[in-house]
Amino acid sequence: MENRGGAPSPHLLFVTSPMQGHINPVRRLAARVAAAGAAVTVSTAVSGHRRMFPSLASPGEEAVDAAGLLHAPFSDGYDDGFDPRVHDIRSYAARARAVGCETLAGVVARLAERGRPVTCVVYTFFVSWVPEVARASGIPSALFWIQPAAVFAVYYHYFHGQDAVLASCANDPDRDAVVQLPGLPPLKSRALPSVVSLTSPEERGYEVVGTLRNLFLALDEHRPKVLVNTFDALEPDALGAVPGFELVAVGPVVPDDASAPSTTDLSLCDHDVSGYMEWLDTKAARSVVYVSFGTIFAVSKRQELETLQALKAAGRPYLWVSRKVAEVDGAELDGAGAGGGADGGQGIMVGWCDQVRVLSHPAVGCFVTHCGWNSALESIACGVPVVAVPQWTDQPTVAWLVEECAGVGVRARADGEGVAERGELQRCVETVMGDGEAALEIRACAAKWMERAREAVAAGGTLEWNLRAFLSGF
Repeated sequence: MENRGGAPSPHLLFVTSPMQGHINPVRRLAARVAAAGAAVTVSTAVSGHRRMFPSLASPGEEAVDAAGLLHAPFSDGYDDGFDPRVHDIRSYAARARAVGCETLAGVVARLAERGRPVTCVVYTFFVSWVPEVARASGIPSALFWIQPAAVFAVYYHYFHGQDAVLASCANDPDRDAVVQLPGLPPLKSRALPSVVSLTSPEERGYEVVGTLRNLFLALDEHRPKVLVNTFDALEPDALGAVPGFELVAVGPVVPDDASAPSTTDLSLCDHDVSGYMEWLDTKAARSVVYVSFGTIFAVSKRQELETLQALKAAGRPYLWVSRKVAEVDGAELDGAGAGGGADGGQGIMVGWCDQVRVLSHPAVGCFVTHCGWNSALESIACGVPVVAVPQWTDQPTVAWLVEECAGVGVRARADGEGVAERGELQRCVETVMGDGEAALEIRACAAKWMERAREAVAAGGTLEWNLRAFLSGF
């Protein structure tokens, strides 16, 4: 890709925290940018770099991944990973910022010395200090927002005078309160990200409030472009709901060929693809319930047991990805087979899977999910109906988008302990997989949104159009 006047191609440096749910969308977008003709380097903290390239031990060691992307790691001061049993979460942000600024500046300098000067730095929200490094080097920056545009809009208003209103709505004991924010439809309390409900530093996850506050303070000062992992057809109102910011839809960043192994995604453990894929091959079309509650936090033991009993009662074959199976070899959940074992012939549990390949398999008819945004977009792109079991952060808002905006699934109602009970989960599974009118409507919506997602990522679609327009500025 040549700029006007024969200038060299732009070189984008993507910087992300070492979390799998952040690394994967960054790598996917970086691959899209490279395909558009720009030079690309990806930089994550050493701990994340080592998970991708286990043989590398030094913070300065660079590597090229299977997709052909150059990776140049920085250190955040936690090269062996953050361990809450050893490290103090209260000092994490300050240390990561100080060490990260210094070592990322070194990455930028080394790239320049090699004749690959960076022309734009793209960063995710957990490394909100990155623009400081870019400005010190005279380089523009852009935020890659890996959550829905609607969540960005809610956070914007939270940090611009609506914090008390949002907290009051989110903490409504009857869950019937509604808040109206500029540019967005009325939002019930259950549709708000959990962060806006936090009012005390003693509450779990409150440190995220500080991270987001710093992010929006910096955004207000410098007004960079915000690249959003969404597509125009899915969130047209939310993309224009934040005054003074240009939100650019560059999604959904999902693999081009969902049926083939991904060359961009990070897998947190080695696993045998053939076992569960061959098992899926034996199942009828749209008969399997796929279950996964994400990679960061494990759901409660009670939620696991309620889910298992719901699956047994539903009587449908299921494939369940469980962190406990991944972390403890041979672990079992109340009789459900682990490590690829069978549960009386009905279902199997595995420690890890290639999620997009599973969702693209014709046997999969439903996805029981925590509603992380990556998972929701993958499900939409594969046309698989959703049973939403949101836990925290952006997941309640994602569940709202899935159920009420796109109509591609249903949300399981939780009890007073935040657990979706077995009867409720069974009802939801039957709602999306049965033969009733609701199931037929949900499957029709899923097929419609799959087509719209494919149009967005196709050649000449909104993803390519918006991305090329963004790159033309460098």
